[in-house]
Amino acid sequence: MPALRTTRTLVALQAAADAGLVLPEQARVLGQAWRTASRVRNATLLVRGRPGDTLPTDLRELTGVARVLGYPPGAAGTLVDDYRRAARRARTVVEQVFYR
Repeated sequence: MPALRTTRTLVALQAAADAGLVLPEQARVLGQAWRTASRVRNATLLVRGRPGDTLPTDLRELTGVARVLGYPPGAAGTLVDDYRRAARRARTVVEQVFYR
C-alpha cells in the first residue's frame, strides 16, 4: 500500500485507518500515544541535553520535563500518570490489532 510507505507516523496511521487496517478510534488512540511520547522525548532532550526515550527517573529532570510540557509546579506525578495512561491505551490497541 503506497500510502503506508512513509516515515510520517501520523500520516501512516491515517492511511491505515483509511484502508480499514485499524479502526478510526484505534488510530486516534495510537496517534495520541505517539504525540505524548514524542513530546516527552523532545522535552527530555531539552532538559537533559541528550536524547532519551523513557521518562526520566531523576526527580529534577522529570520536574523539568513536566514544566517544559506545561504542567504546573509539583505536577511531575501527573505527567507520569498521563504518559502511562497513553501507553496503556496504545498497548491495548496493539494487542487488539496484532495479537488477536
